[in-house]
Amino acid sequence: MRMTSSDSFDSGRHHREYEIEVSSSSIENREMRVADRRHLGGDFREAKNKWTHSPDSKIRLDLSSKLCNRCRTIDLGTYLSSLPYLKKSCDLCQILSQIPEEARNKNPEIRLSEASQYVRIGAVPDSKPKHRLTRFLQHISNPKGNSRSSLHLELIREWIRICDEGQCSRSGGCCPDPDRSRMPTRVIDVGDGYTACLVLTDKENMSEGAQYIALSHCWGTLSEKQREKSCTTTSNEKEWRTQGFLVKELPRTFQDAINVTRELGQRYLWIDSLCIIQGEGGDWATEATKMEAVFKNAYCTIAATSAEDSTEGFLNRLEEKGSQYVMVPKSSHGKVYVCTSIEEDFDGDVMKGVLNKRAWVLQERALSRRTIHFTKSQTYFECGGGIRCEMLTHMKNANLSFQSDPEFPRSINNRYWSAQIQLFQSLFTNYSTFGITDRTDRPVAIESLAKALAKALDTVVYYGIFKRFLHRSLMWQPAQNASLEKITYEDNKMPPSWSWMVYHGQIQYLQLEYGEVEWDRSVQFMDDKPSDSGTSSDNHGYVLEARVRRLRDCKINAEGVILDDADNEVGLVHFDTQPRSFLPEVVCAIMGRETRGYGDVDGSQRKYYVLFLAEGAMQLGRRTFTRVGMGSIQQRFLLLSDLDDTARIL
Repeated sequence: MRMTSSDSFDSGRHHREYEIEVSSSSIENREMRVADRRHLGGDFREAKNKWTHSPDSKIRLDLSSKLCNRCRTIDLGTYLSSLPYLKKSCDLCQILSQIPEEARNKNPEIRLSEASQYVRIGAVPDSKPKHRLTRFLQHISNPKGNSRSSLHLELIREWIRICDEGQCSRSGGCCPDPDRSRMPTRVIDVGDGYTACLVLTDKENMSEGAQYIALSHCWGTLSEKQREKSCTTTSNEKEWRTQGFLVKELPRTFQDAINVTRELGQRYLWIDSLCIIQGEGGDWATEATKMEAVFKNAYCTIAATSAEDSTEGFLNRLEEKGSQYVMVPKSSHGKVYVCTSIEEDFDGDVMKGVLNKRAWVLQERALSRRTIHFTKSQTYFECGGGIRCEMLTHMKNANLSFQSDPEFPRSINNRYWSAQIQLFQSLFTNYSTFGITDRTDRPVAIESLAKALAKALDTVVYYGIFKRFLHRSLMWQPAQNASLEKITYEDNKMPPSWSWMVYHGQIQYLQLEYGEVEWDRSVQFMDDKPSDSGTSSDNHGYVLEARVRRLRDCKINAEGVILDDADNEVGLVHFDTQPRSFLPEVVCAIMGRETRGYGDVDGSQRKYYVLFLAEGAMQLGRRTFTRVGMGSIQQRFLLLSDLDDTARIL
């Protein structure tokens, strides 16, 4: 394949950011029309990471509060400093007594209605709910009535009711339509007492409307004895199907998941270690490819966010320090709920929680239609309508709404082009920071999410590289102050050198504004056979082709700085892994170049963005190369010619 240098770039007013040439103005206009048609606000089109908070006015809790005469008609305009003597027999007085004396004296002019740091107040809706979730097992209701655990579960049922009725701010709600054909291969029948059993969904007499809940959890480091009680194997699978197993012998996290499933009125539960046969002779390789369907079709997902392993459980917080709720029938502001206050910190509680530091969990959360996050401080409910929490607050975030979308990742097409790039790059950047037990699972643990993204974008993805955003996908590098370590894969499963999945460690992407770069059209995916690409037949498809040029009149120092003969900096190499005592001899695959107009008249100092390559063996009569880094270099130090051959990068 030959192409003249002048034809290789999209230049002038037309910069190639898509597979077709369009001007920057037409992209902006098209995106504005799409956003206007979808009625998305500016923050949501641009994926800004900004929170909005509002009182959750749709919650209806069945409370029977014991109130003193003063609290039944309490004036919410009362100053904290003038709160009267508090009675121990009054539920509201007990909540108000938790406001520190120091706070009352330090902020004497703050009214009770404004003291959200200490108490939360929300209006009680006038209308009655259309329906309420019924417990699958009535006898498991907490006999303590308004105990913290029973009220907590009642609140979760309210969140799901609001979502089921389409009141969650998303038209039609987020619950999937019941469809037996979408059930996983196996689920757990949570039973009606002390036992549960494993169910093969294609052989059991399940009702047409059967649904299931999925559990997202950390396995942790388990002993051999613990694994026997938490994993299905070829030796116990038949027994667990025909005779079942005692719930009390399961790990605490599994027990809690079964209890919540029963409380939410559902009969079936999916837990990976129990519903996928583990070990030799198991079906992990087959079932792991079905993760998208498992989480996308679940009634909801339980996320054991606070549990570091399956033995810890996630409901133990409730009896210790769960939220307290009171309903005041005739306050100065009408009928209201009052509850204890906890700071809403979704980022700290969930995003930085122990569960969400695991690689597999990213796609589990993104692909779930709605998730109940059980954290150390409080519980959150996440769906397409936003995030609700125990503090009776409804929160929204434009950036997080992408992952909260029950039809993930369909909403990406409603975003600006720049936001689409920002979202996929942030997903992969975050994913690269997460831990994973078997490093060779790095491509597998995000495969379902990547394929879903590619389908929504009407493109293909290959080891984390999108064809639609090919150039920008390739411009990854080790994150600042981070180092990458090459993963040892089996020969037929090794990702190509230009994929970040070759390495373990945190990456980041080169950030370039739209219109700043003219991308080289010769860079493209090419169909390839498994024997040529070194990939398995299940995941083969492409090698990378690009114009490859040699460097001239320059040298690279140990820090990756490219210097001319006078030791002036003229470029920079970000090596994928730190070179050892000697620097490899490298060539450049041209990705793009600066748009004209940056002050260099003759173009000799024009910056070219490149992949740095090491030369390999000949294949099919052509040179082959492997990536060793990325960076930039001034044009005058590239050996360009009128006719440039493309080469294969493996």
